[in-house]
Amino acid sequence: MARDFIDYPYLADLGAVQLAAVLRARGDEVVLIDGFAMADAGLTWRGDGRALLGATVDDVVAAVPAAGCDALVVAYTPFHRPPHRDDVLAALLTALHGRAPIVLADCYQSGQHYVETGDDAVLAAYPELAAYVKYEAEVTVPAVLDGLRADRDTPARAVHRGLSPILDELAFPAWDLVDLEARDRFAARVVGALGRGAWAFPIDGRTLPLVTSRGCPFTCAHCSSNPERRAGEPKTQRRYGAARLAAYLAALVGHGATRLAILDELANVNAAHFDRLLALLEDADLRFDLPNGLRADYLEPRHLARMRGRVATVSVSAESGSQRVLDAAVGKQLDLGRIARVAADAQRAGVALLIHYMIGLPGETGEDINQTLEYALRLWDEFGAYPAIQFATPLPGTRLAAGRALPVVDDWGPHFQRGGGAGLAAVDAPTLRRFMATFRQRLQASSGPQKLIMNVTYVCNNHCTFCAVGTRTQLDGHPTRQREHLVKYRRHGVRMVDFDGGEPTLNPELVPLVRYAKALGYDRINVTTNGRLCAYPDFAHKLVNSGLTTLLFSIHGATARSHGREVGVPEAFEQSVAGIEHCVAAAPPGVELGLNITLTKHNYEELARVGELALRLGLPWINIQFLTPFGRATTRHAPDTQAAADVTMRFIDGYAARMKIQVINLPFCFMPGYERFLAGDLNKLRRHMVFVNNETVNLAAYLAERRVHTAACAPCPHRAFCGGFYQLDDVPEPPWIVSAESLVRRVEPGL
Repeated sequence: MARDFIDYPYLADLGAVQLAAVLRARGDEVVLIDGFAMADAGLTWRGDGRALLGATVDDVVAAVPAAGCDALVVAYTPFHRPPHRDDVLAALLTALHGRAPIVLADCYQSGQHYVETGDDAVLAAYPELAAYVKYEAEVTVPAVLDGLRADRDTPARAVHRGLSPILDELAFPAWDLVDLEARDRFAARVVGALGRGAWAFPIDGRTLPLVTSRGCPFTCAHCSSNPERRAGEPKTQRRYGAARLAAYLAALVGHGATRLAILDELANVNAAHFDRLLALLEDADLRFDLPNGLRADYLEPRHLARMRGRVATVSVSAESGSQRVLDAAVGKQLDLGRIARVAADAQRAGVALLIHYMIGLPGETGEDINQTLEYALRLWDEFGAYPAIQFATPLPGTRLAAGRALPVVDDWGPHFQRGGGAGLAAVDAPTLRRFMATFRQRLQASSGPQKLIMNVTYVCNNHCTFCAVGTRTQLDGHPTRQREHLVKYRRHGVRMVDFDGGEPTLNPELVPLVRYAKALGYDRINVTTNGRLCAYPDFAHKLVNSGLTTLLFSIHGATARSHGREVGVPEAFEQSVAGIEHCVAAAPPGVELGLNITLTKHNYEELARVGELALRLGLPWINIQFLTPFGRATTRHAPDTQAAADVTMRFIDGYAARMKIQVINLPFCFMPGYERFLAGDLNKLRRHMVFVNNETVNLAAYLAERRVHTAACAPCPHRAFCGGFYQLDDVPEPPWIVSAESLVRRVEPGL
């Protein structure tokens, strides 16, 4: 098993248990050794990124009778690594070789990926075998065993094509031959070792797998269902009849099952069968899951109502968010509108929904991929339908792989999650992986508020030309209401708070608010200030020792002249610098100090000098902010964006080794190769802002009101969380700018 496995290997013993029942029913004496049901079975990670799932080879070999066996049948997981010789399987076969003829059998049950290989490749990889049985085992393995008994001295090594059984004629899986208590302990160890938290498809209590049907009538290009089908044969589905299905579920209840993992390829393709199955599960009061998913266009509100409280997650497959790609590349015969309808129905029913998608399908462009990602995120944001996205992977034997030169791999599992396999899309593999990385970050960032930004006041002793709240009425927030907001967000698990303004230090409640936040359990508390009030040493000492963990000073120029021009107060620079010096001297260990600069057309070229100032003052952290189009910020203040980005990249090249640098409010396309320095919109998705009037907004949604995507954004791999370009108002340059500069010159002659 690979670290990035896509299938359900912890349920892969079903085929062996089913075959054992068939052999026993015809009169054979059967000893069933389930590696998942042995004393020390568990999950152990190997150095190559794979894991041993179940018992060790030595323990399995020790459980095999030393003599008296006519044959040994080894179940071969359907999602294997042909035609390579796997070291674990090879060790097992080597240890068993000579005891009795060995038959390797897929024991395919449907509902798991099947990797096709040449008929003789497995025999060549494993010379210990007497025979290999492909696909379903229940009809063909007994016949092969009879043949081995008839010609035991010189059995002919051969590959046998498994024939498909009639399901109603099969004995039910022989779970009585398995130590189910040991298997339960194995499942608990696996769950603990994987450490995934909440599982979409849990394994708890006594979870037993089953299939109520085999095969699927649809012909999606990526799917490996019905691998036994010969060329030209139609795809079909075989199902248990009503009476036999009821008896099957009763048998599983008799074995103590508390949850069923129904591994059908497509359980709801036949409405009568699915309705009957849901009714039987309800009558038996069983929890269940359908990991392989359902057809959205066959899933009705009545089904969701019956599944509520019994399934952990219902899953459906969209495959793509582009109808063109879905039709042309996948051939799924599905209207995407049905996916959206099911998302809404599931939300109304109170049922968790997971939707499968792929990127990298044949001929997909960057624009197509963004359609899928945006569609997935829209259904996630609107309905809570979790998007499970993987790379399109052409498994050998599928229509997606037909006519393509596939790579030689020793494990197909990681390709679904890491990318790889044959390149199918119109974008290259590195770009495709950037799409996926962007999406995963966006999804993680949208899982609820992580940080609270509280504007404690709009009062300010500076008059910054670009201030986003500079046009708001200057008043303080209500301290009682602000404490209530702190309590509410802390109860929702938020642990970070940023006190902002206006100038927050002008609110006499700031330090008490910081102390209150710390007492509530906020462990990352930031204050953003111009630092002028900290020119008073006593206040500086009180602020840095209030319980805050970070303190950011807003400095917008390297000199009194340039800073004063931006903030509209000639004396501000000296006071802010003095305040920084006092805070640096008084800060206790663990308090991080930094500097903010907002780039304008007047100051962006002196960014390096501001960086030197920060280091000289003892601030090894700088946030470089581009303008947001609110308040006073208009085109008269904005620099040429690319020119400012170029200056920023040169600054990063020169200073990244000396200080922490973050770039804020800039689309990624302006700084290719510097993505790790750009906060972008990613963090804003998890930030809520409380204004002075107690209005609460999601920060990303608030900023998105003044952002727009252009045609250049359509194929961009960062679009999933980039809101596009800020649209600044075009306001003419007012005459007071000149008078403000003249004032600076009068107080600083010679500058």
